[in-house]
Amino acid sequence: MDTLSVTMVSAFTSGAISMGLVWLTSRQQWRDSKRAQRETQNISYLNPLRWHTAEAHHRLSLYANSVARYGFYQPAQVLNEPQEVDGKSPAWFAGTGVALVSSIWMTSCLFAQMTRARHDIPFLRLPGKDDTRLSALILKVHVAFAACDVYYATQSSIGTDVILEPEGRLRSYREFCDLLSQPDRRVWADPLIWFHLAIANGERRPNLQRALDALQELSGFLDDSLAGGASLRARWDAEL
Repeated sequence: MDTLSVTMVSAFTSGAISMGLVWLTSRQQWRDSKRAQRETQNISYLNPLRWHTAEAHHRLSLYANSVARYGFYQPAQVLNEPQEVDGKSPAWFAGTGVALVSSIWMTSCLFAQMTRARHDIPFLRLPGKDDTRLSALILKVHVAFAACDVYYATQSSIGTDVILEPEGRLRSYREFCDLLSQPDRRVWADPLIWFHLAIANGERRPNLQRALDALQELSGFLDDSLAGGASLRARWDAEL
């Protein structure tokens, strides 16, 4: 092979290799970009659900632990029925009623995030059949609360009421208290108030445990999906 032929073959080979490297690099960058986009989407959709799942589990665990030890959860024993919320002052919501009402608020925020997650599942990019698994675990939480007479349609209504449009943010505790102060709006939350009053009095223990188990299972799935730590343990550690 003459010198010119060798030079041409060498140039062609070098060019092919360069083009291949450029293609491979571009392909890897595209994959990295898609992966980063997928992770950002998952975090933006699932992180709020993960946080509120841990918060709701933590608060209901306070009820369960106190009931197991004393037979009741005294801080939340401040009402006999939901209608007694009517006419309560801001000072009551910020003081005497805060343990009960903030628990109801946290659970309502959980309902809001579960409602959002059900709508957002088509936009998520989860491995394998994890999107189906997520739907099943959310439904399991819904069913657990439905067994407490907080029926599915009521949960969705409460969750929707907590979401403020058009901002899309959730009501603050103070804004939630303002909502409960309106009898015609409060009535939709009455089943959830009844449930919290019942468990504060040591009733419905199997229902409470069922809800806690469902929340724990959902929390574990979200921890794995987001490659985060154990959020339930972290929530308890935050109190130490």
